[in-house]
Amino acid sequence: MDATLGRILRHFFFVCLRTYFGLFYNVSISNKHLLQTMPGGLILATHVTRLDGQMVAALLYPTRRVLPAVHYNEYYHPAQFWVLAPVGCIPLSSPRTWPPEKRAERKTWAQEKLNDRIRSGKIVLLFPGGQAKRQEREIIRPHFDGAYETLRANPDCPVAILRIRGLSKYDEAIRDRFWSFIGIMKGRRHVSITFERLEDGLDTEVSLEAFNRDLEERFNAPPHWPEAQ
Repeated sequence: MDATLGRILRHFFFVCLRTYFGLFYNVSISNKHLLQTMPGGLILATHVTRLDGQMVAALLYPTRRVLPAVHYNEYYHPAQFWVLAPVGCIPLSSPRTWPPEKRAERKTWAQEKLNDRIRSGKIVLLFPGGQAKRQEREIIRPHFDGAYETLRANPDCPVAILRIRGLSKYDEAIRDRFWSFIGIMKGRRHVSITFERLEDGLDTEVSLEAFNRDLEERFNAPPHWPEAQ
């Protein structure tokens, strides 16, 4: 089913999303070619709006299929489940109303799903911050352990950093003149996505708090541009 009907649905969603983002956003992606030689692994991304997962998955789809990890409430939302399931999204977290033991079981189940996808050669997109940022800097709370536990369980997992700039309400809104032919001077919003492979990975021998602090600094650092040859 996934190789036949699932593939058809994913291509259909890809065309719809690429059309939407092409009409309203002018997106540039640097170093996307590095994704082609990535033998599975984990992409850790900044989280700026609820469009992040859809935008990244759709724009990277022609290069490599990426499986976004999304929040439980969004995955099982009636308006989104029929899209997120065929795409291969992985639901994380659980309702706070659940008993602690049930939430712990759900967390273990989700972690096993992440590990299984990575070990089978898939590329998983994870947002360590957990939610769209509510300030100018990307903040990862000291107790958020999704990326930390995933890398500890998969020490040889290739890792990449993905930064999204220009999409957040805290970024300067720069627009082109795409719609000027109908008299609208402010057209598509410019969005920059930078992809960076971490050849040395991330240090998981440190404490969770130190790990998150290091990752937070990497997210907020200026993008790394390859030197001209």
